[in-house]
Amino acid sequence: MAIEVRGVGAVRRGRRAVPVPDLSLGGPGLVRVRGANGAGKSTLIELLAGGIAPAVGEVRICGVRADARAARGLRRVCRTEIALLGHVALRRHATLFARAAAVPALEALGALADEGLADRLDDRVDALSTGEARRAWMRLTTLGAAPVLLLDEPLLGVDEAAAEALRERIDAWAVERLVVVVDHGRRDWGGRALDLSQPRARISP
Repeated sequence: MAIEVRGVGAVRRGRRAVPVPDLSLGGPGLVRVRGANGAGKSTLIELLAGGIAPAVGEVRICGVRADARAARGLRRVCRTEIALLGHVALRRHATLFARAAAVPALEALGALADEGLADRLDDRVDALSTGEARRAWMRLTTLGAAPVLLLDEPLLGVDEAAAEALRERIDAWAVERLVVVVDHGRRDWGGRALDLSQPRARISP
């Protein structure tokens, strides 16, 4: 399990050119991406997720081009914006996400139950609190056993107790997978740190 970024240099985001460092990340393990606002943390996640195709260079997930169809099964992506349908019940979302991840629906329902949402399965998403929706979003977008997980602000909007539980889950995932996480908070994460604020991004032990 590995992430490779070579020769991209920068990508356009609106009118800005966001610098992209060369990277070589091996797993398993946890890598926290840090840097000032505008340093390109979310841009890097989107590049690794295949949502941005670089004009030059290459981005690979486990040896496969990040924007190739074959890369979809090698990673899971939890983006910052919660893209759940407000008028649709949580149970229906579980069925849809399970199908997309090629896992049994019971696995999705079990993941939601792990987050204390077993009694909210038949509620519409817009009836959930922000923290409940965030927890559901993170678990549904990380179903299955993909070797690479990309998490952009997975703890945003959850209370401290829920954030600690999610962090423990992320730490457990990192024992067997390569987990890349962006967190703008001041939490003390373990693992390695990738600092995008430096002229040349560095990974600290």
